[in-house]
Amino acid sequence: MNQEGEILQAIADHLGLSVEDLDRNSLLKEELNLGLIELNDLLSDLSQKFDVSLSPEEIEDLKKVNDIIVLIEDNLLD
Repeated sequence: MNQEGEILQAIADHLGLSVEDLDRNSLLKEELNLGLIELNDLLSDLSQKFDVSLSPEEIEDLKKVNDIIVLIEDNLLD
């Protein structure tokens, strides 16, 4: 599985969804009902799983599942 697929799988696992049910363009708040606490839990889980550090500035503008994927991938490059 490629890196993007692994991140998508980790998000789906955390949300209790199958990867097929998770659309990269899904809106975090409106479509997945992720409030601030749920989003922080998800990001904490992902940062531990992929061993990356996410700054508050980086997570402010997350709107879609794809934004999270890009953020994790970018941090893996650092």
